[in-house]
Amino acid sequence: MSRKIIFFTFILLLLVGMTVMAAEKPQYGGTLHLSNDEDWDTLDPVYASGFDAGEMAVKIFDGLVRFDYYSNDVVPDLAKSWEISENNTKFVFKLRKGVKFHNGREFTAEDVKYSFDRIYDPEVASPGTWVFDMIAGTDEALAGETNGVSGIKVLDDYTVEFNLKYPFGLFLTHLTLPYGLIVPQEEVEKWGEQFSQHPVGTGPWVFSSWEHDDELILTANKDYWQGRPYLDKVVYRVIPQPLTDIAEFEAGNLDYTTVPVEERKRWVNDEEWQDYIHMMAELSTYYLALNTDYEPFDNPKIRKAIDYAIDSAQITNALFPHYVPADDAIPEGMPGGSPNSKLLYDPERAKELLAEAGYADGFEMELWTSTGNTSVRIGGVIQALLGRVGIDVNLVKNDWSVFYSTVKSGNAPAYYLSWWADYADPYNFLKALYSSDGPVFDKPVVDKMLEEMARTTNVEARVEISKQIIDFVRDTGDPFVWLYHTSATTIKQPWVKGEIHHQMYSADKLVTWWIDQDLK
Repeated sequence: MSRKIIFFTFILLLLVGMTVMAAEKPQYGGTLHLSNDEDWDTLDPVYASGFDAGEMAVKIFDGLVRFDYYSNDVVPDLAKSWEISENNTKFVFKLRKGVKFHNGREFTAEDVKYSFDRIYDPEVASPGTWVFDMIAGTDEALAGETNGVSGIKVLDDYTVEFNLKYPFGLFLTHLTLPYGLIVPQEEVEKWGEQFSQHPVGTGPWVFSSWEHDDELILTANKDYWQGRPYLDKVVYRVIPQPLTDIAEFEAGNLDYTTVPVEERKRWVNDEEWQDYIHMMAELSTYYLALNTDYEPFDNPKIRKAIDYAIDSAQITNALFPHYVPADDAIPEGMPGGSPNSKLLYDPERAKELLAEAGYADGFEMELWTSTGNTSVRIGGVIQALLGRVGIDVNLVKNDWSVFYSTVKSGNAPAYYLSWWADYADPYNFLKALYSSDGPVFDKPVVDKMLEEMARTTNVEARVEISKQIIDFVRDTGDPFVWLYHTSATTIKQPWVKGEIHHQMYSADKLVTWWIDQDLK
């Protein structure tokens, strides 16, 4: 059975499971105990650049739209409907009436305007300005030339208009990102930089307390416009060590958690827990990046030689047998990957290409990684594989902040990193990895194709352009060596019901979860 058949069979089983869950009558009450492997860097949507921050923010705040809980469809949230006109450049949103912030004040169109203006306030310095840069007036606002974004207009208390600089087929999808969550101006101004410690939104969960590096508590918003959550409270504990985390689950102190890679085989094969384990393909791609601003990575033959020298299947099978070896940027099961992509591994061909490029005796290179256990392990494997063809790799290991800032500034010649989807469309991968404003690639041809992808509203057209981009960069010397796509294995206690397994980190607002008190 092929990997794709397995994937779609899995999706069918997931949908069947959802039907079974829906047949049970949910109960109100109880506390859900969850965990996170590190503290949250912020709870303020305007700074929510990481998955942890975004995943938490959508519990406290709402946006105009959101992902459907059981699919990747974009559905109404604070906006009850919208109209699109003028060649996909004008969006008019009709807002829900009677929605209240946690402080009791009614939500209006002015809050939408304020929240988006805030992203482009140069004094705020949000990392999310790229998300909505297709809106007219964002450049001027960010430069401090205007007071707010001219392309966003309040038509009345419950109607807001967005005008784009150019057609952008994924605008509604971009509105699902945490940067687009709506905040109340009076609370932001009251708390200033401390708003992250006192977040107030319209979401299903009200912020209760946060002891940094220890515990974060949310309580149910009993006046939530969509109906209060079933649970009364959610307690998140910060547990950095995966083995400690799973031990806490086994002791009954956590209701739901991720199974560590090293523990996966034991739990999956345990008959007692098989009905409570869930495996899901994730929209992620891990890779080795070769910065073409550095020699000899500016030579396509060198890039191709490195690709031939690295065995993605060997790495995956040895370290992560439940992951999928990657042959291009697009994760398994998501449309947009090229049918021409294939795994390459031929050390002798790698040596031939090195000789053709003038490096018959190999060369030395730096490979940057973070100090995380997996990063260091993968870095060591790459070091060994490249050493076999004469490339001497010096591993440069730094903590995440130093590593990532070096990568983003373009000062890392080669590095091990990943990209995780903000939404399930190939554009989200290819724009981030291949556009000329990135750290490793500069191809005007690709930029033009990416622009075409962005402007079309036709999904099939975007998928076809995605394949063309992948074929083009492969033929001209891909600056990435694709390694693997991940999957997640989670486990729950028998009394946990209604949980959502969604590939988008920002989709689950914990409104469907409930606890069967008869089983606890």
